[in-house]
Amino acid sequence: MTKAKHTKYKQKHTYTVYTLGRFDVIKDNDSLITSTSTSKKIWELYKFMLTHRDRSFTPEALMDQLWIYEEYNDPRSTLRRQMHRLRQTLHEDGKMDDETTVLYTNGYYKWNDQIELILDADHFEMQIQQGDASIDSNPDLALESYLQAIDLYLGDYLPECADQHWVFPIRNQYRRRFIKAIYSAIKILKAQDNYDTIIRISQKAIKMDIYEESFHLNLMDALLVIGEQRQAFDHYIYINAFYDREMGIQPSDEMKAIYKKLLQTQQTLYTEDDLMKVLESNHLIENAFYCEPDVFKSIYELERRRSERSGKDFSIGVLTLQFSNKDTLAQRDHRIRLLKELLMSQLRKGDTFTQWNEQQMIILLPGVDEVLTEKILKRVVSKVPLAPTVSVHHIDSLKVDLSITPSL
Repeated sequence: MTKAKHTKYKQKHTYTVYTLGRFDVIKDNDSLITSTSTSKKIWELYKFMLTHRDRSFTPEALMDQLWIYEEYNDPRSTLRRQMHRLRQTLHEDGKMDDETTVLYTNGYYKWNDQIELILDADHFEMQIQQGDASIDSNPDLALESYLQAIDLYLGDYLPECADQHWVFPIRNQYRRRFIKAIYSAIKILKAQDNYDTIIRISQKAIKMDIYEESFHLNLMDALLVIGEQRQAFDHYIYINAFYDREMGIQPSDEMKAIYKKLLQTQQTLYTEDDLMKVLESNHLIENAFYCEPDVFKSIYELERRRSERSGKDFSIGVLTLQFSNKDTLAQRDHRIRLLKELLMSQLRKGDTFTQWNEQQMIILLPGVDEVLTEKILKRVVSKVPLAPTVSVHHIDSLKVDLSITPSL
């Protein structure tokens, strides 16, 4: 990293501070975070002054910005004590202003711009600025700068400050610049046909922000170019299921376009042998078949038509998991995963099921009446902690609209 501030003379101490994805303060090669037991408020004070090192604050303004929900009879003396503790934590004796991180001058606290500071966020900004400045004249140099910035970004700015309102606009600013660096780098990489690097940085970007759809589109597009159709298709299924489950949204036009590309990668079938090789290329399904809701609807329609021709009835069961408000997301995911595994192993080879939403599974059992269906499903869910409720719908009128089944 480069130094965030050049001084006219050599300082006695050097601080290296990490803020992107983690927080640490290194003074002369020693971490002050791991070597001290300083309270949370002391480091909140340090982070605030570091973030706003171009500004000055009165004691009252500083207290109002940092601890807005707390009241102090004497904010000046409270802050003076906190500053004293901060200087102790930073191993500063306060005798020399040029070695004191936070100065108090004419009634204002301000960051000392004369201390030797190496800051990851400043280096991140500098690399993006260098990339933007050279993107037209020297794309290779710009790409190198963007990739360095992307490598520096390990996550949100000061991620542990979740309850500090002042950090949010700064955090969003760095996140936007990270996203912009990803876009700029991918534009250059596409011109160079460097799709392996596009995949690498897209995967990192997804870890940082899974909700940014363009990251997924770039990843799948690059996978298709290098011939990884199966991996691209698996990612398409995964991310659309995630969007549906987490936000209840359907594939966008861009997602539908990439899906068409995926379909176009399927090989052309010229002979019966070609067809059989494709159909039998995967391992035989030995358990119940799990599929996405749209596929389940198609299977349901096929079963309905088959039942109409043969006169045989079939049943659909709905399993509803009841969650407590105290359940964490991890606990809910664990129960859903356990239920899926049980249905996969306990149901018959010809049975089909899907996860309809975050609480419900729908199971289609061909050739089974409603009484037996209820017995089967109750036997399965009896093995699940806090067993889900079971409702069974016998399909005999052939007029059931599957879209309303989960609400029954």
